[in-house]
Amino acid sequence: MSRIEVRNLDAWVLRFLRSKRYEQSIVYGRQDEAAACWNLALAVQDASLGLDDEFYAAELEQVVLAQGVATLDAYRSARRVGRGVVLSRAKRDAIWPVFEEYRAQLASRRLKEVDDAYRNAAQLIAKDRHYPYSAIVVDETQDFGPQALRLLRALIEPSKNDLFFVGDGHQRIYHRNKAAMSRSGIDIRGRARKLYINYRTTDEIRRQAVALLEGVAVDDLDDGADDNSRYKSLSHGPAPMMESCPSREALVERVQAILADWGVVPEAAHLGATCIMAASRASRDQLRAALRSAGYAVESIEPDTRVRAEANGLLFATMHRAKGLEFQNVIVTSTTVSQGARGEVAPQLIYVALTRAKQRAALLTS
Repeated sequence: MSRIEVRNLDAWVLRFLRSKRYEQSIVYGRQDEAAACWNLALAVQDASLGLDDEFYAAELEQVVLAQGVATLDAYRSARRVGRGVVLSRAKRDAIWPVFEEYRAQLASRRLKEVDDAYRNAAQLIAKDRHYPYSAIVVDETQDFGPQALRLLRALIEPSKNDLFFVGDGHQRIYHRNKAAMSRSGIDIRGRARKLYINYRTTDEIRRQAVALLEGVAVDDLDDGADDNSRYKSLSHGPAPMMESCPSREALVERVQAILADWGVVPEAAHLGATCIMAASRASRDQLRAALRSAGYAVESIEPDTRVRAEANGLLFATMHRAKGLEFQNVIVTSTTVSQGARGEVAPQLIYVALTRAKQRAALLTS
């Protein structure tokens, strides 16, 4: 066991770069100081191009960071499939200063985008040709972007049984990270296997969760499309409840009624077998407070919480935090799902949340 490491990739990258005397902190999304950097970068945009701020944000994430574009020359030849706006060389030249300024502003504050941190780490490993591992097992592959995959390829010398990936395109909840493995230096042709049997959730819950993804393109992690028709579950149970509530108060009342119908009452044993999920921490905490007032013992699942089914309280989590966990009963609360790229992420997030349930599930929207 002393030779085995279990690591979060971002934490590994930060530790590695610090060991190489890189002092920048890694930013995730444009909040706080990173937001200030981004606003200063947008100020240098060429207004005559008629491009809005959302275009620049998407171009940064899906082209510049995802492909590791670091120079104007590289941006001129970067692939932009699916971006919807054709850019001439002259327009690319006029757009590039925004991204250059953003990186300069980050650097002045000793900050670095996570995709750039992945790229820097991979470059250092390639330069040193020191491979720290003999084998790597990667979980949740669908949430790794191109630069993360390239780093994982760089971390180990190519050999037999060097890399093993597990992933599920249905559970892709970070839209910016969509990547094809073959374009990231990882050849899985003829070496991949699909697992079609679901051992956790009942077929009734699985089918309802899959129905939420109608119209959402689910990929096979290598530029192909996945097919839902062959998947199945071995167990059966009640169909999940799917209801809309006219108000927040009505939603709380319905949660309590469903719990009572399931026999999950304040005096019941094994309350930790049931989890109530919300889209945000604020919504989660509101539900937790309401159920505490109703007489339940309650517990929140925080980032560092070790989840136990025998917990003494009813469990509350955000849908993101619940990923990778499982419970006998799940109630998912959500607002109406929007359309478009962000809307695609929302159904997949709800899909992930519902499929945490082994026996009974409910989805309440408001």
